[in-house]
Amino acid sequence: MRTRIFTLMMAFLVMAGNAVWGQETTTTPETETIDGKTFYLLDSKEDLKWFQEHVSESEANASACAKLMDDIDLNNEEWTPIGYYQSGTGGGTLSYTGTFDGNGKTISGLKPGTPEYHPALKYTGLFSIIGDVKIDLTNMKQPVKYITGGIVKDLTVEGSTVSISEENFEMGGICGINIGTIQNCTNEISFSIPEGSNNPTGGICSCNMGTIEGCINKADITAHIGGGICASNSNGIIKKCYNTGAITGTTWITGELSHAANVGGICGQAGTNDTGNITTTIINCYNTGTVTATNGQSSGICSTIVSPVNATITIKNCHNYGSITGEFAAGICALSDDETLTVIICNNYYNKNAAEVGYLAVPNNSSEAISRDQQGVCEPKSTEAFANGEVLYLLQQNNAGVWEQTIGTDDYPVFDATETPSTVYQVTFDYNYEGSPEAIVNYMEADETVTFPTVTREGYTFLGWSESEDGEVLDISTPISIDGDKTYYAQWQGSQTEEPGDEDEDQDNDKPGTIVKPIKYYNIYIDTICPGLNVEVSKDVVQEGHQVSAYLTIQAECDTTGMRFEYKRGLFGYWQDLKALEGVQPGEYIIKNIYTDIYIRALDATLPEEEPTGIEDVEGAKAYAKGGSIYVYTPNREEVTIISMSGAIIKHAEQVGLQSYSVSHGIYIVRIGEKVFKLKN
Repeated sequence: MRTRIFTLMMAFLVMAGNAVWGQETTTTPETETIDGKTFYLLDSKEDLKWFQEHVSESEANASACAKLMDDIDLNNEEWTPIGYYQSGTGGGTLSYTGTFDGNGKTISGLKPGTPEYHPALKYTGLFSIIGDVKIDLTNMKQPVKYITGGIVKDLTVEGSTVSISEENFEMGGICGINIGTIQNCTNEISFSIPEGSNNPTGGICSCNMGTIEGCINKADITAHIGGGICASNSNGIIKKCYNTGAITGTTWITGELSHAANVGGICGQAGTNDTGNITTTIINCYNTGTVTATNGQSSGICSTIVSPVNATITIKNCHNYGSITGEFAAGICALSDDETLTVIICNNYYNKNAAEVGYLAVPNNSSEAISRDQQGVCEPKSTEAFANGEVLYLLQQNNAGVWEQTIGTDDYPVFDATETPSTVYQVTFDYNYEGSPEAIVNYMEADETVTFPTVTREGYTFLGWSESEDGEVLDISTPISIDGDKTYYAQWQGSQTEEPGDEDEDQDNDKPGTIVKPIKYYNIYIDTICPGLNVEVSKDVVQEGHQVSAYLTIQAECDTTGMRFEYKRGLFGYWQDLKALEGVQPGEYIIKNIYTDIYIRALDATLPEEEPTGIEDVEGAKAYAKGGSIYVYTPNREEVTIISMSGAIIKHAEQVGLQSYSVSHGIYIVRIGEKVFKLKN
């Protein structure tokens, strides 16, 4: 009797023990209501497995929500993704459309399902497919895709290297395909697809058709089509993401055909071969990992761009610091191959010490502004430019609140600086004289104290810096802080003794320590003045560093609409307006800081129409001026040269018959062969 009772008690304990272990995999986790939704609270491997089974058992559960309450270790056991895509007879698709809040926790030991264990799965990761797509069946020529639900956020996934050789699998640390939203997630699972296989792989997902924001890939990716964030970005948005893992391209082999790789720091390819309009965007992303493809395209941000009809691809405000090598290597984007593609590529920069070129090819219908290595498109910058804040300054333009960098600590712009970061401003120190060296440009954080350089100039004493070309020298004994872009101008004083003149009566030539050097003078030339105008200058010769006044008078009957009053510094200088007021008016105009010859001209004022003037006929050749043009007639083919009074050649050509040449008002020499005419227009 005692033996029977003991046996029954042991049996009960065994059954009770089994019930306790079984409870860990069958008990429904606790729940919490957040923003009107019921969230399952998951804090163990068993809870996570329960949630996977719960979501995958029916479409009614596809929108279930969950929140991680603790880090979870899956111990590298084969993982069946949440949701599924099953091909073949009896297959189907279940997309996850709920909200999965990682709550800043980590799922470690994740080993996404492989064909060996789950031969029906096509898209694999922690999830299979996030988000759902609805097709507008009334507009099949240009299908419109609507995204419904599916959010995964604030999660890190870790695990051993995953290697899948069976064809046509797509995988990522978070999911196979994203049609919903993935926010603030990090992947630390490496993927290594063997040479010869075609399994598009990304750190976060394989194909992105939704939104990926604030995500990071820290793991290595080896694949035929691969990227740190995704393998392909098709009608999706990637923003504020970065990659530090090594991305390596492999060759896909089908029969006797070998297909080149497409790999990028952010995505392998942008666009899709599907029909219909799409808009694909990559903004505010960066790569620091190495990207390599010995056979194919490799790039810092996006490799190949493939598009359907009328697609728009945008790559904007991105930078690449990583080393890019391979058959076709590019700092930002390697190749674009479709004439119907609209490309918007701007404000992207790459480390020229690490990558070969910025952008190898563009579609035929893109504007000329989209070209290799062009400023502000895919522009090469030195390692120093990345470290000193220059690239940060450029990325911040019209793009506030995204990029940060602690100058002296961070080697390149980031999203989260190691210290409290500031906005960076450009501070320029201009030598402020004709023919000077290039300006000194520094990049400084807001509220940082300016360090003013000391500059030199032969024959001159440096007086200090001012805030305008002719401004007063600043007192820099009190620290000056930066609160915006700033340009400072050097001010100089000649170090030589000068003969007293009308501007120099109080000069002390006997001042001790004065350096005696030759005094330089420059000529003031009146270049071209049209009829109805008169220009006089205060001096024909001006001492270096001094100024001259130009006095303009205009006849009352003159039409000054469109008139120009200009000067240039030196024979090969650029013409600049002398207009000080609205329009050109008679009066005094001052040219300051003269360090070269000055040329002055006044053009395009018109007098009432007159009869032709200066008609001359020499041995059958004729020349005359009328209405702002010079008319030349030659009975035989002759060389015709028109020269202004300043010596400038206005026209040189061969002609026969009557030709007209549009010129400004003034006096001209017309040479027809050996015959010379002097005309006033």
